[in-house]
Amino acid sequence: MSTPLGQVSVRDILDIALVAFLIYQGYLLVAGTRAVNVVRGILVFAGVWVAAQLLNLTTLGYLLGRAGTVGIFALIVLFQPELRAALERVGRPRGAGAGAGGAALQDLARAMERLAERKTGALIAIERRTPLGEYAATGVPLDALVSVPFLEALFARNAPLHDGGVIVQGSRVIAAGCLFPLQSSDGTYRRYGTRHRAAIGLSELTDAVVLVVSEERGSMRLALGGRLGPDLNGTELREQLRALVYDRLPDLEGPAPTAPEAR
Repeated sequence: MSTPLGQVSVRDILDIALVAFLIYQGYLLVAGTRAVNVVRGILVFAGVWVAAQLLNLTTLGYLLGRAGTVGIFALIVLFQPELRAALERVGRPRGAGAGAGGAALQDLARAMERLAERKTGALIAIERRTPLGEYAATGVPLDALVSVPFLEALFARNAPLHDGGVIVQGSRVIAAGCLFPLQSSDGTYRRYGTRHRAAIGLSELTDAVVLVVSEERGSMRLALGGRLGPDLNGTELREQLRALVYDRLPDLEGPAPTAPEAR
């Protein structure tokens, strides 16, 4: 194939397509996460370095080149949990564990119902595309299959891990007693309790689906994208989980609430 740039072979087209595919997959890994800002910073840094090279700004180019070398190692150390999780996702079989995931979803919903019936507070984050390793590191590491009795035991009153959050990855509980970032106290949800603000705060920074049970009212809600959804019954909870975890719907149904909620 002849173009203004010369001959283009099928191999060249395949090469370009593969590079574009890899760039797109890399974009999907960081889209909607805090890593997007880091990528933007790297692109700006690279742009300034290229401009310095083109303009023969020797000193600036030398300094930026040295800083870039050190920065690469710093980023690897800083984002080691995220890089490991990303590699695990790449190597994970696409169809594996689908049945276990469905069973885990049912157990999660049933555990939420039982905790709500007893007005036992609970906070559970379901990992989706954004790795939650940095938040799991704040709690007690676990590697247990999701089950109703196990989740009830974790959130039982006076249990050591009662006040923290639980992180679920696939069909397994990977950590409990975790600290989640609180939503700012000057927003729509400023009068909500700590547990609800933690659910909203984590959902603002990640794409996790966060489940929360109120000790005050025994209500069940989902937080996603910095929004807290309406009260849910058991059937609605299962439908929301199925849609959000497996179908990847972008938003919760229902308007953002404004009434205060106690912890």
